[in-house]
Amino acid sequence: MKREDERLLIGGAARLTGFPTRTLRYYEDLGLVEPARSEGGYRLYGPEELARLEFVKQAKLIGLRLDETAELVGLAAEGKRGEVAHRLEEILEAKIDETRRRMAELAELRERLLHYRRRTFKADPAESCGCGDGLDFCGCLEAATGKEGSLISVESLRRKG
Repeated sequence: MKREDERLLIGGAARLTGFPTRTLRYYEDLGLVEPARSEGGYRLYGPEELARLEFVKQAKLIGLRLDETAELVGLAAEGKRGEVAHRLEEILEAKIDETRRRMAELAELRERLLHYRRRTFKADPAESCGCGDGLDFCGCLEAATGKEGSLISVESLRRKG
């Protein structure tokens, strides 16, 4: 690990932080870190850049998007530490609300799936789906959902046939 004035080259920073060098370059493009440059043009990561990368890592752990992380990094870089905490609280509250909504949607989906499974397999599965009733395709999903989700009813196909 090469150091120049106690700063790490990109490979050393990558090893230390666990981020691939490609990711470090991407984070630089986004403005999340601003490594200095050596006389030869090499990126140099000092304590400030490493602290920012740790901040980014922590933000990822709690599910923040990169744009949200960049906003917080920008506030911190401007010395607006109180605003960082306030904005983080807003972001986390929105994530909690979104998680609640998604959990409710998943619970509804689970209940529908259980209903469909019970409906399909309440009798002999081979007989309950309507397969072999003159249709060229399996009717298992229609048996599960009933005619409520059907675009074309089995009965209308039988009448046309």
